[in-house]
Amino acid sequence: MHCNPLKISSLNDGHMNFVQVVRFWIGRGRRPKLRSWAGGFGLILLAFAGTVLAEPRTALVIGNGAYRDAPLRNPVNDARDMAAKLRELGFQVIERFDADRQTMRMALREFEQQLSQRRGVGLFYYAGHGVQLKGQNYLIPVGVDIHQEFEIPDEGVDADAVLRAMEAAGNGFNIVILDACRNNPFVRSLGSRGLARMDGPVGTFIAYATGPGAVSQDGGGNRNSPYTRHLLQTIGTPGLSLEQVFKQVLIGVEQETGGTQIPWVASSLRGDFYFLPATASAAPPLVGSSPQTPPATPAPSSEPRAGATPTDGPAPNPAAPETPARPAAVESLDMAPVPGAGFAISRHAVGLDAYRRFADATGRGAPSLAGAKPSDPARVTWQEAMDYAAWLARRTGQSYRLPTEAEWEYAARADALILEPEGQDREWTCSEYRQDYDGQEQRCASRLPETVAIRGGRWRAGADPLSDDLGFRLVRTP
Repeated sequence: MHCNPLKISSLNDGHMNFVQVVRFWIGRGRRPKLRSWAGGFGLILLAFAGTVLAEPRTALVIGNGAYRDAPLRNPVNDARDMAAKLRELGFQVIERFDADRQTMRMALREFEQQLSQRRGVGLFYYAGHGVQLKGQNYLIPVGVDIHQEFEIPDEGVDADAVLRAMEAAGNGFNIVILDACRNNPFVRSLGSRGLARMDGPVGTFIAYATGPGAVSQDGGGNRNSPYTRHLLQTIGTPGLSLEQVFKQVLIGVEQETGGTQIPWVASSLRGDFYFLPATASAAPPLVGSSPQTPPATPAPSSEPRAGATPTDGPAPNPAAPETPARPAAVESLDMAPVPGAGFAISRHAVGLDAYRRFADATGRGAPSLAGAKPSDPARVTWQEAMDYAAWLARRTGQSYRLPTEAEWEYAARADALILEPEGQDREWTCSEYRQDYDGQEQRCASRLPETVAIRGGRWRAGADPLSDDLGFRLVRTP
């Protein structure tokens, strides 16, 4: 990508192949259960040239191009295509496009949490503007306002934070890919040319689109940058080791750019890694945990009150591709119309059995049924609940989403909800949490909130959206 001196005014058969084996085991249980089989399943790894290929694979992919004063054409294309390719290769992918600083920070937190639970192979890919300042690299979010060099650390995202997250997760095999040094047509020069070399912990492979202090190309009229295009063409080649993949990318980019751009790598790996072993072929996509499409910002209500109903429906992140649909009736919920409110709400929280049908269809993990009844509430993260609602809406052709905090309260007052007798309900809403009602309780958050409003019985509170111990129910609107 592009990374000139930062000139800124406002930066804004009946046999499973290898990947199918990975998909089968990953799909059997929820993330915390993965470690229980990792040791034994690691023996299967040895059949594939002693690599770590059978470990779980988790990726965070970010593409930023919608900068206010220096937009880039290709980073979102690059990130979308890379996310799709990684899913084909068995990765669970968290993806973010045109992300602001808070969105990038929350995505990195989710990435660290998943790595700490799943371990295995961690991969971070970034496409967009990047800058070096005093030997430190910063990835530039969308929507920043930088006028002086001293503002860069506060407005940018420290690239070393990615390495720290991987190290904090205790992950032993990490890949960082930075297509983040693209030419910037900014007004005046800030920062230094290109990115600086980074030193990661042992077990880290860092790939740069170009050498330290150099700049890379965005791709002109092509869909992808030269670097990402060659990476996409090479990464799925059976039998190429990680190092061989990036050597082929280097050759291709150097030839295409006439030697003006030469990719660079730094590695402290102890073993071999193959995106696709010679004995395997690509399997159907492994769905990512939280793909993101930025939702539209809802219009604020003019009358903020706890019992109001929203004028805007949510724009949840789309769930991943699914297997052929079951009849819609199989996915139906017991919905209760709320008198005078214009919506219906599920009487019960979404159960484990219903959620597992979604998990099976989209290739993701689900809470274990061990010691639980199929009708017990599915306790998941906020994003997983949002993805379930979006998936069900597509399956049934009806408008499902999480309730706003106001809707949840209104339905509870109307006795439309069947709650736990002990009052232990803890359920997600789609609203941002604030201590005082200020209209936010009437609408769904337009982006991933730092704190989500949760409800139960007669109380309200806020929760980290990455918490995975809360239930949820759905609203259906005409």
